[in-house]
Amino acid sequence: MCRFILYKGQDPILIADLITRPAHSIITQSFDCKLRLDSRRPLNGDGFGLGWYESNDPDPCIFTSVLPAWNNMNLHRLAEKIRSPLLFAHVRASTGGTPASESNCHPWQFGSLMWMHNGHIAEFNKIKRSLQNQLKEEYFLHIQGNTDSEWAFALFLNQLNNTNKLHYTPQELREAMFKTIALIDELSAEAGITASSLLNFAVTDGRTVVCTRYNSSEGEPAASLYYSSGTRFERYGNCRYKMVKADKREHMVVIASEPLTFEEADWLPIPNNHLVVITPKLNVLRYPIPTRPTTVEV
Repeated sequence: MCRFILYKGQDPILIADLITRPAHSIITQSFDCKLRLDSRRPLNGDGFGLGWYESNDPDPCIFTSVLPAWNNMNLHRLAEKIRSPLLFAHVRASTGGTPASESNCHPWQFGSLMWMHNGHIAEFNKIKRSLQNQLKEEYFLHIQGNTDSEWAFALFLNQLNNTNKLHYTPQELREAMFKTIALIDELSAEAGITASSLLNFAVTDGRTVVCTRYNSSEGEPAASLYYSSGTRFERYGNCRYKMVKADKREHMVVIASEPLTFEEADWLPIPNNHLVVITPKLNVLRYPIPTRPTTVEV
């Protein structure tokens, strides 16, 4: 199962301070993750990706590679030089037999929007054609890879009234995400699929971030997801960091599949089947996601 991390802050952060330097960074999680649900495949070595925004450019820059994240010097070089106020990072463990290719590495982009996913759509091949039939031609033709995650992104785009905008309201992105999850559940129910879909999605337009922690089977745990917020993410020893809260205002928010630090007070778990919105003003809002019925009518 994949791992991801995202950062949104008032000020740009050095990417290395989030993805390479911390003791339990996402690079370490790629070969030593602690909280994955599927313990049969302990490595996330099927590629990685970074996506970030520059201050004066509404479209993200994305760097992907099929090399394992722990074995790519270019990743470490970039991380030591690039600063950004909004960052997505992802290490991949393929599911469903999809190959390791750059087109299958997260995150993906459409205009100003960027998307990544941890989890899987259960028995995706049974609903793939039905999902594709939902899509406008523009989004169908935009797909470059063959992962369920990228098709889910296309389904999300299909829920927006206008994808030519530079920015969207938090409500627009939130409602499109609710509709995307509901449609995946609906298509799965129609196909008679009762297995769990794990839908930890993240999307941003460079200002607002929407992130979900979701398992389609009520009562079963979703893939792990935590958040931390404060004034600054500070290094205080060799590979040791902590989130400093110097005042009541949030200056940054980090969401990650697993905590990056060993300071338990820094991290709060996002509850099962909830959606989190990080607004342009760094307010963190939480909403429950309805779960589909566990029984399927015949």
